[in-house]
Amino acid sequence: MTQIYHKTLTTRHFDLDWNRHVTSRTYEKFAYDARCEVLRELGFPMERMLNEGISLSPNQSYVRFLNQQFTNSDITVETQVFQMSNSSLFWKQTLFGQDGKKACEMESISTLIQKEKIVPLTSLPNLQEMNLHQLTIRPMPVHQNKIEHDYYIPYSEMNCFWILPADAIWKIFEEGRFLFFKEIVDFQLIKETDSTTFFMGGEIKIYHQPNPGSNVKLYSWIESFEKIRFYFRQDIIDANGTLIASMKDEQLFVSLFNSRPKRAPAAFFEKIERFIE
Repeated sequence: MTQIYHKTLTTRHFDLDWNRHVTSRTYEKFAYDARCEVLRELGFPMERMLNEGISLSPNQSYVRFLNQQFTNSDITVETQVFQMSNSSLFWKQTLFGQDGKKACEMESISTLIQKEKIVPLTSLPNLQEMNLHQLTIRPMPVHQNKIEHDYYIPYSEMNCFWILPADAIWKIFEEGRFLFFKEIVDFQLIKETDSTTFFMGGEIKIYHQPNPGSNVKLYSWIESFEKIRFYFRQDIIDANGTLIASMKDEQLFVSLFNSRPKRAPAAFFEKIERFIE
């Protein structure tokens, strides 16, 4: 049995998104803060890491959002960490609201890097004790009808390790969703049909660290579509045509008025049908 670490953080007004509840990136930031606290407990405080040139590089994430949170909510992050066979770190985290209910479940993989070599933490239990979520992201079909957008990665998104943290990469994909729906669906349709979508969870795979200050392309399409939900796919491609990150997320149709699930409006399906695999 691995040790379980706890840390409590509080949401603020600036954590709300356009759907008026705590944004997904807030959960990742809280989880990241908890990971850094665990590393400190394990002998790797931030000061040591910076002095010795050790960075914490994100590799992938799997997240499920279970209970909406609002401002001034105390969120307790429960963290377990395991060492993988390649010496990367597997983090299993659950975020609880102040009512004790699960707000978010997250699995992520990151790596301690020093001079391009992985720093192992041999004191940790082996990952074989856990069931790691297997990502379902698959390559984009060759002739897939998709939307392409140019995106500039700001230097200001760098963290103290001079790389993009996971939440900054989540932000790129979040922007991609907005760009897709603005171009294809039209935000006005949200009010006309009393329909919006909630980000219920997803998978992110980082193949190569995105370079701050670089220009990339975002490819967006729909993997599958159901009555009340659809699965949205995005790829980030660098200037050399290299795939650097992919995301698959689940979007649930809900009423803008009462936030309850509802069937997708016919007008929405008509607009996005040609982008479904």
